[in-house]
Order: sequence, then C-alpha cells, then structure tokens
Amino acid sequence: MKHSHWLVMSASLFVVVVCGAIVWSDASRAIAQTGASKMKTKIGTSKSKVSDSKELDSRAEKNLEAFLADTVKLAEEYEKAGKFEEAQDQLRNVGKLKPDLPGLKEKIDKLGEAVFETNDFDLELDVSDSWKKMVLVSKGKPVRVEATGSYKITLAGPTDANGLPTKDPRTDMAAGVRCGALMGIVVATQDSGASATTGAGANTGAGAGKATGRNNDKVGEPFEIGASKEFTPKEDGILLLNVNLPAGHKSTGKLRVHVSGHLKLLPKELR
Repeated sequence: MKHSHWLVMSASLFVVVVCGAIVWSDASRAIAQTGASKMKTKIGTSKSKVSDSKELDSRAEKNLEAFLADTVKLAEEYEKAGKFEEAQDQLRNVGKLKPDLPGLKEKIDKLGEAVFETNDFDLELDVSDSWKKMVLVSKGKPVRVEATGSYKITLAGPTDANGLPTKDPRTDMAAGVRCGALMGIVVATQDSGASATTGAGANTGAGAGKATGRNNDKVGEPFEIGASKEFTPKEDGILLLNVNLPAGHKSTGKLRVHVSGHLKLLPKELR
C-alpha cells in the first residue's frame, strides 16, 4: 500500500516538473520572439529615419541651388538696368552662402569698377576760395577723386619760429597733409543738416566750419587727396575740397577735379 502511494506521488511530481519545463520553454520562446520583434522594429525605424534625413538634405540642397540661381539672375537683371550697386548686393548674398563659387569675387569687383565708370563728374576748384562743397557721399561706399592742373602759391600774413598752426582744421592748416596739396573733409549730414549746404564761407585756408555756415558742425578729419585718391567715407555727408594753405593766402589758379563712385552731385546753386 505504501509502495503504491509512493509511486503515485512520484508520478504526480514528474508530471508537475514536465509541465513546468514546458511552460518555461514556451515563456522563453515568447520572450525571445518579443525581443526579436522589438529589435526588428527598432532597426526598421532607424533605417526609416536615415532615409528621411537624406531626403530632407536633398530637398534642402535643391532649394539652395534654386535660390542661388534666382539671385544670380536677379543680379544680372540689375546689371542690365545699370544698377551696379544693387547687382553687387545680390552677389554678396550669394557669397555668404557659397563663398567658393568660381568667378564671384571677380564679378563683384568688376561691378564696383562699373560704378566709377558710369557715375562721375568733372568739377573745377578755384584755389582762391575756401572749402568747396562738391558732392554727397555715403557711409561705407567708395569714392574716387582725381585732380589735374597747377596753381601759383602766394602767402601773406605774419608767423613766427613755431611755424603755421595746425591745431584746428576750421581755422588752421591741416596736420598730416602736405602744404599746398589738395585735401578733403566730410561734414556729416545727420548733424549739420541743411547748414552744410548754405554759405560759401570766408576766404580762409582751412575754415571747414565756416564753409558750412556754422562752427559747431560735425566734421571729420582732413585727409590728403593729392593728384588721386580712393577712399571710403565713415558716415553719410558732404565732401568738401580745398588746398592746404594758411589763412589769408593770395594764391591763384584752378584745379580740374574728377569725382566718381558712390556719390551724388550737389545742385549748382549749393556748390
């Protein structure tokens, strides 16, 4: 009897173990399948993202190429219309996005030279006058001044061993500019306003303040031009020209002045 009971118990235990092993095996396979499924899903998602990224990059490149092509075409149209500065601006925009574009810098430089060739004026400077108002100039836009001719210098007035003063360009000779050389000065329009276009000023060698009609106008530092000079104004204003001679000089003669570039000629009545 006991032996039979032991056999029954052994058989039951064996069944339980076998069932447990089957359940564990099924669970392991289910977990493995789930992990593999997740892995496949993740791998598929990663590939999809890479594909989407490449497509976006391709679209971005096409958009950039289209923008550059349109901008270059717009620059060409500006050039045909004689608006060289606007054409330069368009090409500079291209340069910001594609600075290594072949021939871009050369084209911008060529357009800049076209401004000097198509926007120019011939003027006359009587050296017996004071500062002469010539043209309106713009901040950051290059201007070229060329002068030809000769004149006779006649000085008058007392001086001493210290020589001629150079402290104030409004009343004295300009420091750092050769005696008798053609020089320029820019009077800022935002501060001097209409006063910079009124009054010819007194017959003084460097009275820039008097040439504008006031002594408190904002004027820049005088700079030497000589026979030729290209410069870029630091602010919008009126360019005045004069020869660097002391107040009260009696010089005679005229210089022929050619101005070109990014500028506007003042009306005759204001010069």
